Amino acid sequence: MNQNFDYTPQNDQSSFGQYNFQPTPPPAGHAKGYAIASLCLGIGAVFCTCCCFCLYYIAIVLSIISIVMAFLSRRDNGGRMSGMAVAGLILAIIGILCFLCCLVVELSIFSLPESELYEIINQAFEENYGMSFEEYLNEIENMPTE
Repeated sequence: MNQNFDYTPQNDQSSFGQYNFQPTPPPAGHAKGYAIASLCLGIGAVFCTCCCFCLYYIAIVLSIISIVMAFLSRRDNGGRMSGMAVAGLILAIIGILCFLCCLVVELSIFSLPESELYEIINQAFEENYGMSFEEYLNEIENMPTE
């Protein structure tokens, strides 16, 4: 549907008079709001993957929504992306890359046989606490409760 209506009369005897219908631009605040939302969601995505290792599944959802918001901001800003929208887009891409790295680490850890995983955990506890994982668990169980 063509929205560029131009009802200019061909002669001066038209009963419509001279009308020039132009589409109204979208409200000015939407592009900035989308850009701010994109930036906040991008920051949240990076935070969820880098700082909270257990929340990295949330980061993929936040990243996708951040990318959508950045492109909505571009659409409402006349085809140009503001600085906040670009920053949100970059942070969303970083969030997706961090998510993929966390996913690869998780899959590689859980693909190990149970005996190798148990040996790695015991070795880490020996190096850091000076006792095996089982000794550490027994010590926690035998702690007096207040």
